[in-house]
Amino acid sequence: MNNPPGPRGREVLGFVKNPLLFLAETAQRFGPLSYFRILGQRIYLVDDPELIQEILVTRQHEFNRDNGATLLRELIGDGLLTRDEPAHKERRRNLQPAFHRARVAGYAEMMVRESVRTAEGWLRGERIDAGAEMKRLTLAIVGASLFGADFRAGADRIAEVLDGVIAKSRWIAPFLFLLEPAILAYRQRFPEGPSLFYRRERAELERILKPVIEARRGGQSEDILSMLLEEMTDRDAANETVTMVLAGHETTATALTWAWHLIAKHPHVEARMHAEIDEVLDGRDAEFEDLPRLSYIAAVFNEAMRLYPPAPAFGRRPKEAVALGGYEVPAGSSVMLCPYATHRNPRYFARPDEFDPDRWEGISLPKFAYFPFGGGAKMCIGDAFARMEAVLAMATIGQRWRLLSDDESAVEIRLGVTLRPSRAIWMRPEPRTR
Repeated sequence: MNNPPGPRGREVLGFVKNPLLFLAETAQRFGPLSYFRILGQRIYLVDDPELIQEILVTRQHEFNRDNGATLLRELIGDGLLTRDEPAHKERRRNLQPAFHRARVAGYAEMMVRESVRTAEGWLRGERIDAGAEMKRLTLAIVGASLFGADFRAGADRIAEVLDGVIAKSRWIAPFLFLLEPAILAYRQRFPEGPSLFYRRERAELERILKPVIEARRGGQSEDILSMLLEEMTDRDAANETVTMVLAGHETTATALTWAWHLIAKHPHVEARMHAEIDEVLDGRDAEFEDLPRLSYIAAVFNEAMRLYPPAPAFGRRPKEAVALGGYEVPAGSSVMLCPYATHRNPRYFARPDEFDPDRWEGISLPKFAYFPFGGGAKMCIGDAFARMEAVLAMATIGQRWRLLSDDESAVEIRLGVTLRPSRAIWMRPEPRTR
């Protein structure tokens, strides 16, 4: 059977050393569909919008999630991010009401309120860790919007737990192909058994969230946690709560951190962003109705996610052999999609490695040349929530402060659960006037 072109021999060891860099270079060298083997596993890397659309939308029911979901399940349990059809469809139906457009619009006031609270907590000239501040902010927004709770007190501890998860995952992920059969065998025998890798971390998250869950059980609140407790078992509700707390704040916080870093490095972008804020808001706090006119801030956030997509790579597995791009892909192979690589494809983005928010004005792209939130039935359920949250937070903070870089040392990428900066992004707030 013929295979697509791709790296061979010792070149493949680059996947273990630096998976993301390896995938990006492989896509650039070998084109829309490439192939390699690592530890006996067949991997097909897709870097073509039409093929990506086939996998995520047109023929999505021919694929299951890849082994990343196996590892993720050890932390968050059997939930929306780890299920396949038909169980995924049922769980998404349970959660969808919380993310309907009318309901998301109602979250805007909470997002602005928490952003004001964050911005007013800074002092002129103090040194702040942008990543840590954005995590506290997005966790506060998730808590207030979805659970009617104040998560600020536990924000640092939740971030600490997640840091531990990411550190462990970095060591486990390259060898997941070898470990997966044992993980699946254990989970089949003990479906509710303790996590193989994250037992302590999961227990700590449940300890932090337990008071929130207990306060909602049997109550009359209309937040999503109360809804989960009505429709699901306690275990399922706990799984989805952990999922939304982690996925709902980490990804947006990471994207915002990269955005502030890039803005500080590009003064003309900062100036234009502040001009839009002053024109649209005219000194008042942002509202949901302002979103269409905050288009440049939305472009800045889009461009930050283009260069640094929070979920830089993920996979699917064909249930049976499938024809893809003129090749036959055997059942059980790993089909990798890499937004980090596709977002930097020069076929679709001129000067792909440059930060240029202006490129989003009137841009026309194939649908899956840009897919930071995935696509199809398994697309991130909170994509509209996250985009609105980011724009309102940037407008609210940018109305009050300039965030100046306070560390000129190099910033690389660090691959984990999300695409984090390699070091803390230290910044210094300076008050601004219109």
